[in-house]
Amino acid sequence: MRKITKILAAVLSCAMIGGTLAACGGGTGASDSSSAGQPSQSTPAAKYYTVTFDADGGKLTGGTSVQVEQGKSVTLPSAEKEGYTLTGWFDGDTLAGEAGASYTPTANVTLKARWEADSAAYAAINKGRAVEYGKLIEELYWNSDTKLSKLTPDGGMPYCWPYTEQLSMVNAILLTMDETDEDRAFFENYLEELIEGMRHYRVGTVNMGSGESWENPDHYLAAFGENDGTANSYAIYNSGRRDDAVDGVSAGLSGIFFDDNIWVAKEFYYAYINLGDVKYLNESVNIVNWIIGEGYEETAGLNGIYWKWAAKFLFEDKAGGGGLDDNNHASLNACSSAPTSMMLVKLYNAMGDESLNGKFDALRDDYLSKAQNIYEFCYSVLRNPTSGCLRDKIFLREGFEEMTDQNQQIQLIDQQELGYNTGTFMTAGAELYNQAVAAGKDAVARVYRNRNIQVAEDADRKFANTQVVQGEYSYGNHSWFTSFLLEGFIDLSESVPECAEYIEHMRSSLDYAWTNNRADDSLVSPSWIEGWDSFSDNGANSEGNPRQILLQSANAHCYAMLARYYAGL
Repeated sequence: MRKITKILAAVLSCAMIGGTLAACGGGTGASDSSSAGQPSQSTPAAKYYTVTFDADGGKLTGGTSVQVEQGKSVTLPSAEKEGYTLTGWFDGDTLAGEAGASYTPTANVTLKARWEADSAAYAAINKGRAVEYGKLIEELYWNSDTKLSKLTPDGGMPYCWPYTEQLSMVNAILLTMDETDEDRAFFENYLEELIEGMRHYRVGTVNMGSGESWENPDHYLAAFGENDGTANSYAIYNSGRRDDAVDGVSAGLSGIFFDDNIWVAKEFYYAYINLGDVKYLNESVNIVNWIIGEGYEETAGLNGIYWKWAAKFLFEDKAGGGGLDDNNHASLNACSSAPTSMMLVKLYNAMGDESLNGKFDALRDDYLSKAQNIYEFCYSVLRNPTSGCLRDKIFLREGFEEMTDQNQQIQLIDQQELGYNTGTFMTAGAELYNQAVAAGKDAVARVYRNRNIQVAEDADRKFANTQVVQGEYSYGNHSWFTSFLLEGFIDLSESVPECAEYIEHMRSSLDYAWTNNRADDSLVSPSWIEGWDSFSDNGANSEGNPRQILLQSANAHCYAMLARYYAGL
């Protein structure tokens, strides 16, 4: 018994000293060497996880990745980014910890830095981006001598709609500046030149077809920038231009669109705000007079704006196949209706300025009433009750004016939902809410505010895609459409605090684009997260080219809007 006990004690002693029973046996030196420091058959190999740190444009204090043994922790690093404070490291939307905290991984993981902008610093950063970008576009696209803009840096001529966004970009940049800004004179001059170029799209005569000209004894095409303070004076802009016809384009109804013209009216309004010349306000009013005079449908419940002047009178199936096309069938469209509501309220407010000495008093009540009617049409008819966002348009049935059932009046609803329609609707809602508050109509203001809260939430959910790049919010590849979402969120932000989160989603996307998706020519991809690979069209004359003026101006416009938002302007 003692002998067995001694042997067992010796075995246990060897196991404690050598780590294995084999180490006490009669193995060779080679065998000992090969097994030294290796795990035994009963102890599994240590498992390691890789933790990768994505600083999202910031600068790390250490390496970009680290190996961490299973069950062990790593100290989360610090990072720096100009104008920002690091709020923490995130695994998707889950906080892993703040800098300096311990983190225990359970798998290979990428942790992304999340930053909180210092408002003043971030306003300056985005203003700098907007100014740099605006000057680049002027260099690549604009000809000061001819007042011509290229469609892309390689050539082409933009239609009215893309051209107008160039004015929108410059107006937005000017709104970030005071009178002492060193770049203000450059952008004021740029805007004035763009306005002269805009006048090559301005209609002088309208051909109704069969040799007849548009004649209306109650209304007239006014001289540029002149207005008599009534609804009689019109200004109209064609989809195309003639280089030799300033204020004198001869156009047919089929080339004139109500949505093109509301974008022009918007930019003349902002030119008035930026430059202070009342002729620009007059021009904006003249355009809106034409839109509501010729494009507003007055049938109760259908108080929207038509899209194409000529199609207002047409009720045709596409190619006889039963399909509908708004080029040849009467339609009330979100892209013309929502921005017209928005602009009617903006002009209502502007026309009340004391310096105008009551010139537009006769117009103001009608402008506000129509703004409210059009907004209600957008909310009750165009808004999708499931998604909460605006559908593209409704096609009217021939004879709809005599029908009493709206389901009969509407032949078809185009279910397509585009960001700019909901974006301009949000801005219209913001304008109407502010007007109701100013007028002391608290109950009405509450209705608008409740709607605004809901549509903002719906818009963020609908158009912000979290499935493209982890931790980022991706939007469609049409930055002009998306720019109106940002504008809508910003316009609502004062009365809808939740919009701060939605703006942050877009801010992060625009930061990502500036850091990761700038090309050699310094232009930014209109698809902010997916980048240039989401485009395949490089034609110099193609609107599908990601370098076309509409998309590039919209990019710069977005950085200018962020600058204003963070500056509290």
